[in-house]
Amino acid sequence: MKQLLKKLTHGKRHTGAAPSALAFPDAAAAENYLKALAPIPTGTIQADNRITPQYDLHIIVPCYNVARTIVRCVDSILSQKTGYTFFVSLVNDGSTDKTPELLERYRADPRIEILTQSNRGLSGARNRALEHIRGKYILFVDSDDTLRKGAVQALLSKALETNADIVQGGFVNITGHGLVFGRTGYREGSVDETGQTPYGMAWGKVIRSSLFAHLKFPEGYWFEDTIFAFCIGPFRPAHYLIPAYVYNYTRNPLGITLRSRKKAKAVDTVWIMRYLMADLAQKKEVHSAQVQQLLLQHIALAWYRLSRLDETVQQAAFLVMQQMYAAYYAPQDICVQDSRLLALHQALAAKNYGQYLAAAESLT
Repeated sequence: MKQLLKKLTHGKRHTGAAPSALAFPDAAAAENYLKALAPIPTGTIQADNRITPQYDLHIIVPCYNVARTIVRCVDSILSQKTGYTFFVSLVNDGSTDKTPELLERYRADPRIEILTQSNRGLSGARNRALEHIRGKYILFVDSDDTLRKGAVQALLSKALETNADIVQGGFVNITGHGLVFGRTGYREGSVDETGQTPYGMAWGKVIRSSLFAHLKFPEGYWFEDTIFAFCIGPFRPAHYLIPAYVYNYTRNPLGITLRSRKKAKAVDTVWIMRYLMADLAQKKEVHSAQVQQLLLQHIALAWYRLSRLDETVQQAAFLVMQQMYAAYYAPQDICVQDSRLLALHQALAAKNYGQYLAAAESLT
């Protein structure tokens, strides 16, 4: 994540200066402040999706006002040369530009369905297609991105060879004008064997359909891809990485990755983390080194996402996250080995805002 964040963002970082006194007497006051800025969404991750896997792969493309890019995206999918069968759901999420008429070009293709709904956002568009999953595996493709040649063959052949639950390939970062400005790749092997940390985005990977039998993206939240870390990762799916570059990720100046750090809606990074941790607690899955490490990493990521907002927002988020962390892990509950994660654990245990800032920055 470090390299991509450095390439996509600019601006001042925390300099280590001593922070002022906290602006809130307790976490309850801090939470009320944050809720006034960014109300807690009501979306759920609970689902009862139907799976009829008559295809090897179900590709899901959410579409909202993407007339400029959708043809390039869909053509990159249909031009895939593979011996595997695939089905494509194009979900028109209430577009008001020429996207609907461009999608109509593909209606006659038996591999494609066009679904139309009023605007529900990225999560709602993905969820519409997930209601009826038609493949053994799922692949999400964003409508301003493209699949690279051979992507479907490379991902599915390895999935079926290894019987993996998730197979993930590398991606190429490109500008809206098609210029390459970076690549992220992996060494071949399972996540457990190689010790690599794969990126958590929904795209660039095939996912066994059964993992989404009772799971959907929480509508109304930003950072919806967090479900991969909290709702799938802790249950240790067989996750395999391949060295092939399978996906072109387009840097979108209007996308959440670039604009979220200046928006109050970025507070969703706190809300979604708290919601998903509560779900894990209900399933009695929080007391493990993996989940503790996961939570600490996402607390640091939340600091990063909020670091361009007002200091008062950052302090409020710290108090809410500290209270959440303390609800699951006592000061003596130390399962992590990484010294930077340990420093963040100690800062949260001590409720020390200054130490938290330094520890979080060291992790991002």
